[in-house]
Amino acid sequence: MTAPVSVVIITQNEETNIERCLKSVDWAAETIVVDAHSDDQTRDKAAALGARVFERDWPGYAGQKNFGVRAATNPWVLNVDADEQVTPELAAEICDAVVQDVHRAYRVLIPTYFMGRPLKHYGRAPRDPGHIRLFRKDSAHFDNRLVHEVVEVDGSVGWLKAPILHFCYPTMGTYWRKIHRYAGLEAQERASGSPRWGYRWFRALEKLGWMLVWRRGLLDGPAAWIWIGGQAYEEWLATGEAARLRRESGTKRVPA
Repeated sequence: MTAPVSVVIITQNEETNIERCLKSVDWAAETIVVDAHSDDQTRDKAAALGARVFERDWPGYAGQKNFGVRAATNPWVLNVDADEQVTPELAAEICDAVVQDVHRAYRVLIPTYFMGRPLKHYGRAPRDPGHIRLFRKDSAHFDNRLVHEVVEVDGSVGWLKAPILHFCYPTMGTYWRKIHRYAGLEAQERASGSPRWGYRWFRALEKLGWMLVWRRGLLDGPAAWIWIGGQAYEEWLATGEAARLRRESGTKRVPA
């Protein structure tokens, strides 16, 4: 089966993931890889699997993804990260959805994998809406957030049942690096917007309690506890860095 879908993937040094990702979307009419000057075999591996590969400077997550969307030649776009895998069940759902053409976009659940195992209670539970990943090219685009960008849609949004598998943190080293990367971007985003209430320690402890107790992360074992501790630490970093940036820019003081 071949669906009228362009799959857009942004990359930088993803040689360990890109083949798995591309093979999981070989049912799509087109795959587009937008690469930010990888110094490994990412581009070569992607091209060998039939992807259209673009190499360009890094303008940010949203800018890179919107470039890929504009390059798409099919009416439907599926956004997938390089460390994600589309399940066969989801592929079948997508093929049906683009033929029926009921909605302008669709949300997909994306369970997070940490060191090889899925995280459950505190992550994206089944009641959560998921992320918009499948959309018509003429009806949607990514917003301009520095991090955690979302798709803005002109029209109705449906839901797909099968998930995308996200193997985002295979090792502690990967997790540690991403904590610091995302905290810095989140701090810049917060510093340019309205101040968030609360000291960095309060916000970190609040997040720890919310994920461990309210979202029942305590029930998910040591891997979940490590993950949740990292999320609380990321909140601590982001809150403190945002306060520092605000002080340096002379805007309203926010306690860190």
